[in-house]
Amino acid sequence: MKQIITTFIFLVLGLTSCEYDKNSDSSNVYYVENMLSFYDPYDKDFDRSIWIRNSENIKVAHETFKKVGYRRLFLEYNYSYDWCWILGDVNKPCDEIIDSLLITHDSEKIRSKYYREFWDRRRTEQNDSIVFEVLKEVSIILCQDIAIPYNVDHVNDTLFKLIEIREFEDSLTDAKALENFNYLKSIGLYKSAYNLLFERYRYYDVEWNQEELKISLNSDTTNCCPWAFIEDSTK
Repeated sequence: MKQIITTFIFLVLGLTSCEYDKNSDSSNVYYVENMLSFYDPYDKDFDRSIWIRNSENIKVAHETFKKVGYRRLFLEYNYSYDWCWILGDVNKPCDEIIDSLLITHDSEKIRSKYYREFWDRRRTEQNDSIVFEVLKEVSIILCQDIAIPYNVDHVNDTLFKLIEIREFEDSLTDAKALENFNYLKSIGLYKSAYNLLFERYRYYDVEWNQEELKISLNSDTTNCCPWAFIEDSTK
């Protein structure tokens, strides 16, 4: 689920690497999943093919991930120093790849096909300058293990909260599970909320009335099969 442009986003990380789901309890009832600024439930590639190509959105994603904690998120995804999957499954150390990208950014002639195509794509999308700045900070955070304060003015609080719900479930309590469920409802992600009730392994031991809570979820009978942001983790 990794595009080169989403060096620092695997979620938006391939953040929406969702499984296909009929999104219902029956053949004709579907739970609503509202569109967010960075997420379209009816276009699973929206975050990677449209949203993240805008320079301002790259900045927003970067600052949000700084607030989450890059190393915290990398560890959650079994980050390996020698195998740099965050930069396209390259079998080289990440610091070596990032350093080379930084060095080649302003080069008129780049011999390496990998680096040349990387920057050609960024220039075509007109986001090479912000990607360069992001890579410099990622290098400091990832390779030098130095924290960089996030800019609160560019953090997307909704994206931050959804990352916390989706990726960090290790210390889940009944109260926290219900808080997460209610938050998803409050922003219109009813299918995601449904998945917390029935389709997330870490929520299986939560003591709550699933059927009663399910009744509070909005559904319809026409808009089939949106991709849930908080996906089914049991498949």
